[in-house]
Amino acid sequence: MARGDLVALTGGTGFVGSHVADALLAAGYRVRALARRPEDPGWLKDASAEIVPGDVRRPESLEALVAGASAVVHVAGKTSARNEAEYMAANAAGPANVVAAVRKSAPDAHVVLVSSQAAGGPSLNGAPVRAADPPRPVSSYGRSKLAGEEAVRNEPGLAFTILRPSAVYGPRETAIRDLFVAASRGFVPVLAGGTPRIQMVYVDDAARAVLGALERGGRGETFFVAHPEVLEYRRIAETLATLPSRRPRLVPIPAAAIRAAGSLAGVLSTFRKGPPIFNAEKANELLQRAWICDVSDAQLALGQPFRTDFAVGARLTWEWYLERGWISDRGGKIPVTGDTK
Repeated sequence: MARGDLVALTGGTGFVGSHVADALLAAGYRVRALARRPEDPGWLKDASAEIVPGDVRRPESLEALVAGASAVVHVAGKTSARNEAEYMAANAAGPANVVAAVRKSAPDAHVVLVSSQAAGGPSLNGAPVRAADPPRPVSSYGRSKLAGEEAVRNEPGLAFTILRPSAVYGPRETAIRDLFVAASRGFVPVLAGGTPRIQMVYVDDAARAVLGALERGGRGETFFVAHPEVLEYRRIAETLATLPSRRPRLVPIPAAAIRAAGSLAGVLSTFRKGPPIFNAEKANELLQRAWICDVSDAQLALGQPFRTDFAVGARLTWEWYLERGWISDRGGKIPVTGDTK
């Protein structure tokens, strides 16, 4: 790809997608981004991206997005849903709809699908999962992301790259942010005895991986996207505890309590509008012994994108939250603003 080429982007109004948009624009690409509500394009409101109305669940809205694009980066997806059918409608049918639009209106475009580590599944024996290993998702979310990958892989002649990010954190993030909020209020949970192991990826590194994939071109490859650093839950908690000016307490949260909370939250969600943020499935994902993946091939192929370890990334994230007023270093409340709703 050459600077000035057009990149079509889904999910650009959200957390990861907006950072991808920023990286694309900074690298000299033109960006055309899909938005369900063009009048309120989220984090893209001050960006120089072209905004087009549409939804990945409405195939007829995607041709205008991809027409004339040299590449299509598909980030949009659901991370919470009431059931597997809702996940499939967004995370499986969405990529299929994008591929169909590319075939019709941009047949030579390189499709970069931002999937999830959940599609590959956790490590069953403590060894890093490789992209070539048989996928073993353990949740309806993971199965839906894998189905989205298959929609891309099974399209004959399509130039594509699939990226599987681990847990993504950084500025603008509103889920893992709860751990930073807890630290600002004087305590940090140590989950499940602190022994489960995971890899994380700072959002700028994830966006850098997308740029690396575009520069490499579509070769039908799949890569995990994560910093190579393996973190136990206890180490995550200890790192977060270094961020406030007053050191917070580490509070053990046993696995049984996490499972009970997931079950209760799932039951209560049936009486509320919208999908559950936490439920028994998410508790099960959280309590897997290891979410570890091999990123050595991604580091080589994508230009060494994973440069930010958790200690550095957590500090950068903490400082951004403080600057935006999303947390207080003295245990204050998070203000409800247009950015935090």
